Amino acid sequence: MLLGLGIVLGVAGIGFLCWLLFFCAVYAAPLFVAAMVCTTFYDHAMMSGSHAILAGIGAGIMVMVLGQAILASSHDPFLRVTVSLLLALPAALAGFGMTLGFSGLGDMGAIPSYIFATFGALCVGGAAWTRLCAIQPA
Repeated sequence: MLLGLGIVLGVAGIGFLCWLLFFCAVYAAPLFVAAMVCTTFYDHAMMSGSHAILAGIGAGIMVMVLGQAILASSHDPFLRVTVSLLLALPAALAGFGMTLGFSGLGDMGAIPSYIFATFGALCVGGAAWTRLCAIQPA
């Protein structure tokens, strides 16, 4: 009984983490920008720790708001595709890293791991692309 419960809860936990990754994939670009701004400001001694964190949060929010505003207001297909790609590519990279990490938990070789990770990157990037393309201009 406990073995079955452990298997069910393990599968449910991995399923929840995958759902969370797909749900949050749209926010990979703002999170990346926030982390890079925070790290740059702190490493180059431009700001103290708390100020660098606040500047990173502000930069991430600004990227998200500008991306959503451009997608919600622009009717130009080239601009919409460009902004969607800029926001979806970091999500694909996050999906690649996540599935490569999951494949490292098993006993896979290097080539199947990278094939599996590439498939995961396509899935996560496609999910982010779909969510971003669902934003229709007003």
